[in-house]
Amino acid sequence: MSSEKYLIGSGALLQWALAAWAEAAPETVLHPVDVGQDRDYRFDLGALPAPAGADTTAFVAWGPQFLNFRRLELMGELKSRGIKLPPLICRGATVAPSAKLGENCMVGAGAIVGAHCDIAYNAWIGTAAVLEHGAKIGASAWIDAGVFVGAQAVIGSHATLGRRVEIAAGVRVGKRCTVDVPGCYRSDIAVGTHHLATLRMPVLIVGD
Repeated sequence: MSSEKYLIGSGALLQWALAAWAEAAPETVLHPVDVGQDRDYRFDLGALPAPAGADTTAFVAWGPQFLNFRRLELMGELKSRGIKLPPLICRGATVAPSAKLGENCMVGAGAIVGAHCDIAYNAWIGTAAVLEHGAKIGASAWIDAGVFVGAQAVIGSHATLGRRVEIAAGVRVGKRCTVDVPGCYRSDIAVGTHHLATLRMPVLIVGD
């Protein structure tokens, strides 16, 4: 008997998730659920599936809006309904057997996850990204396509790394950081620091 999976998202990313899951698990019955936001960024939670059987799972296909907290919100709503959220490993990704992946993680096509990497729940590893051995990715971190994370580097929860960003081996990127300026970062980045292309200097946001 085929298992059932709900795909929660909106627009192009939801369509991408449908195609990716169809390739990764062709035996699974897929149910797309388009969840929109109103002008105050409130979700239509009534569109989410009700509590279901033990074989029912879901995956949240949502972008890194508000440091990935919006995707985390949808994940929490599904977990409160007893729905499991296994990771999505896209066809063509390479994941070492010793690597650990949390719930609702995504590893894109062509990505490489090295030995003993630890990817926490709700993290997103984009197409062709590379995580060298022992890298740790925090909960709800967003690693965009083509990003390089060196061996033993640590990326904090809700951190966002943009395209063409390289994090050198052993470097620690703090929680809630945004690193969008391309280049190789060889020093630790403090919690709440934002390297944005629109700013001449990094901005540090202090406090909770």
